[in-house]
Amino acid sequence: MDPVPRSTVTREPPRYRITSMSKAPKDTRTPAQKSRTTAAIVGSLVHEGYVPTPEAEAVHQRVARGELSTEEAIEIFRQRALKQDAEAAARKRPPARA
Repeated sequence: MDPVPRSTVTREPPRYRITSMSKAPKDTRTPAQKSRTTAAIVGSLVHEGYVPTPEAEAVHQRVARGELSTEEAIEIFRQRALKQDAEAAARKRPPARA
């Protein structure tokens, strides 16, 4: 046994505060306000040269109805953009000579 009493003052380890994660705020806008926002975004894109195509609109509507996920729609648009880029590059490239 140890005859010398040990110190009663002990150093406590640092404590960390863990705050609960809050939820994302609920979108409280009316459908009309959401529609105006969407129209403003599309108007901005049109101003920058974007031309909405029937195919693109069909994809957007399928996402809105829940037939496609957002990731699937992004992949569709990504593939379409890659195809358009390849076609544009092929037009710019002179034909190969034999």
